[in-house]
Amino acid sequence: MIFIEKSDSKFGGLKKDLNIIFSQEKLPAEFRGDTADIGLRPYTSEDGNPSDRNRPIGSWNQLYLWANVWDSSTKREGQDASATLQWNGSAPSTLIAADAAANLEMMDNRYTYMRHPILLRYYNFIGSYLTKNDRQSQNGGWINTAVSVVLVYVWWNPYNVDMKFQGAGGNPWGSYFGEHRFKPMLFADNIASSGPLSSLKMYTEHPLTPYTQGAFGAIHDRQVADFGASYRKTSRLNDGTGEVVKGEVSVLKAGEIVVFSQPSTTRTNKIQNGAVYKSKSGGYDIRTDNFAFREGWPQDMSEMVSYGVNIYTGLQYQYFERSGYPTENKYTFWARFAETDNDLIGNGGNTSLGTPPNHVLCHKYTDEYNSNSKKLGTFMMGAGIMDASQIGKDTRLSGASTPDPVVFSKMSPTMLNLNWGFEEQIMQATKMPVDGWINFKRNDDEDGTKRGKYAEPEPNGPFPYFIAYYGVSVKWGKPPVIGAYPEGKDYRAKTWQHSSPLFWGGQMPTASELGRLYSPYQFEVKNANSDFFPITISNILSNDGTRLSPFGGPGAEQVNKIVAAELPFQQPSSLAGFAGCRLTPGWYRSDSRAAIAKRFAYQSGVPGVGIGNAFADPMLPADKVFSHNEIMGDAALGDFWDHGLMINDALWDSWFASSLAARPSSLGGTGREELKTVLQQAFSTDASSNRASGIANRRFLPDLQGKPSEAVVEELARTDEGYKHASKYLTVAGGFNVNSTSQRAWEATLLGLKKRKILYSRSGRPSVLNNSQTSFSRFGVASSDKSHVDDYGSIGVTQGIPDGEAMAWSDLRTLSDTQIRSLARNMVKEVKKRGPFLNMSDFVNRRLQSGEMGVKGALQAAIDESSINSTFDELSDMVIAPKGGYPNQDAARGSVYTAAPGYLIQSDVLAVLGNILTTRDDTFTVRAYGELANREGVVLSRAWCEAVVQRGINYVDPVNSPETPARQVNMKSGALEDTELSAVNKAFGRKFNIVSFRWLSPEEV
Repeated sequence: MIFIEKSDSKFGGLKKDLNIIFSQEKLPAEFRGDTADIGLRPYTSEDGNPSDRNRPIGSWNQLYLWANVWDSSTKREGQDASATLQWNGSAPSTLIAADAAANLEMMDNRYTYMRHPILLRYYNFIGSYLTKNDRQSQNGGWINTAVSVVLVYVWWNPYNVDMKFQGAGGNPWGSYFGEHRFKPMLFADNIASSGPLSSLKMYTEHPLTPYTQGAFGAIHDRQVADFGASYRKTSRLNDGTGEVVKGEVSVLKAGEIVVFSQPSTTRTNKIQNGAVYKSKSGGYDIRTDNFAFREGWPQDMSEMVSYGVNIYTGLQYQYFERSGYPTENKYTFWARFAETDNDLIGNGGNTSLGTPPNHVLCHKYTDEYNSNSKKLGTFMMGAGIMDASQIGKDTRLSGASTPDPVVFSKMSPTMLNLNWGFEEQIMQATKMPVDGWINFKRNDDEDGTKRGKYAEPEPNGPFPYFIAYYGVSVKWGKPPVIGAYPEGKDYRAKTWQHSSPLFWGGQMPTASELGRLYSPYQFEVKNANSDFFPITISNILSNDGTRLSPFGGPGAEQVNKIVAAELPFQQPSSLAGFAGCRLTPGWYRSDSRAAIAKRFAYQSGVPGVGIGNAFADPMLPADKVFSHNEIMGDAALGDFWDHGLMINDALWDSWFASSLAARPSSLGGTGREELKTVLQQAFSTDASSNRASGIANRRFLPDLQGKPSEAVVEELARTDEGYKHASKYLTVAGGFNVNSTSQRAWEATLLGLKKRKILYSRSGRPSVLNNSQTSFSRFGVASSDKSHVDDYGSIGVTQGIPDGEAMAWSDLRTLSDTQIRSLARNMVKEVKKRGPFLNMSDFVNRRLQSGEMGVKGALQAAIDESSINSTFDELSDMVIAPKGGYPNQDAARGSVYTAAPGYLIQSDVLAVLGNILTTRDDTFTVRAYGELANREGVVLSRAWCEAVVQRGINYVDPVNSPETPARQVNMKSGALEDTELSAVNKAFGRKFNIVSFRWLSPEEV
């Protein structure tokens, strides 16, 4: 039996209770600030010299909001309906929660735990198709060519609950999609305005600019210019009017991955008869949400036809690729991104036909742009909660100002600001093929044959085709085989550990080799001349209509469901149970535009799974918790902290989770059981009461310290003070000392978890899993009742399963007795190698040193040495050794799946065992011997006795309360300050109490 004292010394004071402090209406004042959140671990100049000091390590407020996201019955100050889960009586779901001003001047995540879908892929597919018309004199042929840009998004709901794509006010969630808004694209060709072919013509935005207004017919004959589009279950353009017919907003199931594409429309060979053409009538094709995205892509290439724009007419058949004519030159297109505002010109240098510079979003979100250079160095996109009052509003394009309306009332941190350099063109000499045409030849008219006079498309033939694609995707697990840019480079990273898109990392105002390695995203670009399979949306996404490969590229992880982030169904009852809380730096102010944007994608030493884990970050030297690396183009973005290590240090020896918390009144229910009610159940002295119903964690036992139960309940329920006193009234039954070198003791502790009942989600509803083995779950409610080690026949861990459930990616892990014994054996090795551990954070954290002990914590090292994760590690082509100049190369090495769902990590184990672990014992058995001898030394009598003594909570000198530590951290400054302990207590510390005493017989000695 031990009491819950800080484990760093005998003068440490009592641990404080996270559950009680988070059950209050608001955090106590010392954990809140007016201009910035208070960090879980305040830092001082001793930790480094940060360029932006107003950036806390973690955030008390974010941890508080995350722990209470389940509680839909209580709306706290400043919150709206998106702040908590939505319960239907049994199953929870979530709305989009994005408390950010659209102008990005500040980010008030003080009021909600932000959540939104994660962008896995954003692609622009450049398509072309041919039609036939009467011979045009300008180029001498019968063939017409059109080009379209078809956009495809892949969005992921990473959470363990369903997500509805709308905000609290019912406004839909959407994004920009016009490629010119992000990074203007320029085209060139070798097609002459007269004659068969010419040399390369100048780069211009025409005809794909969505801004062309001046020329006759240009209103219709251009790409769509929507300035905001929502995501819907269905969306199509009405053939008669071109108006959009939108279905319900999309709802993504827990973990679901969905492809979104432009609205379905009339499938016709003639653009002028299509619904897209009609939607542009009068120049109002930029009505907000006029091209709402719909779920899925029908695998039908003809869908792109209506989005095409006529480029040239009267082209000759012989100059197309694969026409069969051995002409030296072929019709060829080039494409590249605009580099400066000076490139933004329309047809023939007419600037009135081009993109207004202030319509290009990358000006707004990067420090690269200035009035002298006018540099366009950023590829970006944005998404957020749309302003319903602006949807459908007609807006004319103008170069004078940014187009009205302002689409987003809330801008989510889903925006990418990713600059990969763009040293090369998107398309280099891409030839235009002429596949799918028949009857083109007449022997008696060779000239007419060459000009395409007799060519006809095959019935239902593949006349539309893609000639290139470019865009952004999360990094793949397999080595890149297509698309990844620059070619020949391997920028893979440990996606689930230090480069996770879950944590929005992607801001890079300037590109560098190191930055490209560290980013969770990569840029892709390929054209049809490349030596790989044809460009189709199906090929690039590896999409068979059901499954995708979002984390591995073609042939890799075929899944459509990965649950990787937790929104708790009630407060966790252990410190490591808080591992799923996203470690963001909290709310802060900064004058740098790039720093403002960085809040939306903070990736500075933030681990994929936080509290309770201690993976080293490759951007930090192994012996440092702070380092400044200016790889981002802005000094404020170069601060890297080891957030995980510092937060573990802040929590594990000062805090615990008692399980005494406000909670749902029933499993999956909407009612709330107040903290005081839980406390009354826990400390009741009524013989008929069930204390276990109050203390959910059965290893904690109540100790009233001789007080009436009512007095204890009132003391712990006090708003700003109760959390400080909980440990005084709780003891731990069966505590285990992590410094033990007994393999049998470790085995007994771990095997004691067999047959433990755990919760799992069944159709979104919490259910109880009766398990005969030893199981661990990443979440409080596991995403499945299956472990990835279960038998799936020929389907491997990275392949999902045919029915689309993708249980291979389940967070649940079931270990055999053999694996448990191996873990115990390796745990003893780590204790002997690293111990003795002086406190719990010393046990949980990695060592601040080079070598294997500086890469991960002791428990994680033991797990990895026990073949528990061998299913991942044996995939040799998924094990990486980056050579990109990381300050800590060792931290970057290993499986790309490290910390993925199903990959057992130490927080998974600590979430179960953490409350009983300690680095010292409180209970001791003391034996004494005494004898009586005469003057000659003859022993006349002997006696043996045995006492069991236990360290208590009270100091030797009662002048100090049990809660008083010898030293404490100032939450504002981070300084370590002495308290006013008496001299006696400084010398002797806590009292020891005699639990039992007995005399021993000689036979017992």
